[in-house]
Amino acid sequence: MQKLRRKLIYLGFTGLFCLAIGLLLWYLGITESAWISILISLCIGWSINLTFILAEKLIAQYMPAYLVPIPLTAFGLTIGLLISGSILFREPLNFFTDNYLALIIGVFFSIVGVAIFSTHYKLLSARAELAKAEAQRQAQQKLLLETELKLLQAQIEPHFLFNTLSNIVGLIRQTPEAAEQSLLNLTTLLRYSLQSTRKALVALEEELNFVRAYLDIQSIRIPERLQYEFRPSGLLEGNSAQDSIRQLQLPPLLLQPIVENSIVHGIEPSESGGQVVIEVSLRNNKLIITITDTGVSISEHAPSAKNNDLSGTGLGNVRQRLHASYGDAANMTISENSPCGVVVQLSIPVNNDEH
Repeated sequence: MQKLRRKLIYLGFTGLFCLAIGLLLWYLGITESAWISILISLCIGWSINLTFILAEKLIAQYMPAYLVPIPLTAFGLTIGLLISGSILFREPLNFFTDNYLALIIGVFFSIVGVAIFSTHYKLLSARAELAKAEAQRQAQQKLLLETELKLLQAQIEPHFLFNTLSNIVGLIRQTPEAAEQSLLNLTTLLRYSLQSTRKALVALEEELNFVRAYLDIQSIRIPERLQYEFRPSGLLEGNSAQDSIRQLQLPPLLLQPIVENSIVHGIEPSESGGQVVIEVSLRNNKLIITITDTGVSISEHAPSAKNNDLSGTGLGNVRQRLHASYGDAANMTISENSPCGVVVQLSIPVNNDEH
C-alpha cells in the first residue's frame, strides 16, 4: 500500500512538471495552443514515467543499471507520441512526420522532468527500505534484550532458592518453629518469584513485599544480628499518601539481590551485626531506591567489591538488567556508608502515565 502511494505521488509530481513545461512552451510561442502543448507534454511524461514503474525491474535483469534508462525512455517516448498524435489528430504517426520543433523541445523538457522525479522516487524508495530495515533491526534488538532479561532473571532464581533452602536446613534442628515459619515465607517467595519473573515489570509494592518476606527469613536465621526498616514508615501499611509510589513499575527481583548482598557481605561479617534500611522516594520523574546497611565497609569486602564494582551474581545481574531495560536512563551507584557499611542507590525513570 505504501509503495502504491509513493508511485501515485511520483505520477502526480511528474504531471505537475509536465503541465508547467506545456504552459512554458505555449507562453514562449513555440506552440500555438496551450492545451495542445500541455496534452503532448503530459502524454510523453506519464508514458515514460509508467514505463519506468512497470518495466524497470524487468529490463534491469538483462543489462547494466546505467543503460536501463535508455530503452525505457525511448519506449515511453514513443508510446507518448503515438497517444498524443491519436488524440489530437487521429493520426498516431503525426509527430513522427511533422512539427519537429515543438516535438524536440517538449521531449527534452519532459525527459528532464521524468529524470528528476525518477531520482526523487528512487530516493524515497531507498529511505522507505532503510526505515523498514531499521524497524526490523529494532524488533530483533528488543527480542534479544527480552531474552537477555529472562536469562538474567533465571540466574537469580536458583541462586536465591538454594541459599534460602540452605539457611532453613540449618534451622531445622536448632529451632524447628523458626524453620517452619521460614518455609511458609519461602512458599510466599517462590509463588511471587514464579509469577513475577514471567513479567517484564511489577508494581513496587509487590517487590517490596517480596523483600520484606526475604528479610523475615533472614532475621529468623540471625535474629539478634539483623534489623531492618522501610522508609517512609507507612510505605507498606496502606498509607494513601504513598499509593501512587507503590504502584510504580520496575523489573521484578531487582531489590532482593542488593539486600542479600548487604546481609551476606555486610552484616554477617560484622561482629555486631547491623541494620538494613530500604528508602523509597520520587525525584525529578525518577524512582530513587536506596538500600543502606551498617555492616562492614566496601574496603573490607572482597577485592572485587572495591572501586564501585560490586559484581557478584546478584549485583552484576541488577546492573545488567537496569541497562538492558532502561539504557543510560537508569543507574546503580555504590558508596561507603558513614560510619560503616554500604549504600546502594537505584535511579529508575518513571513513566508519567503511571502516576
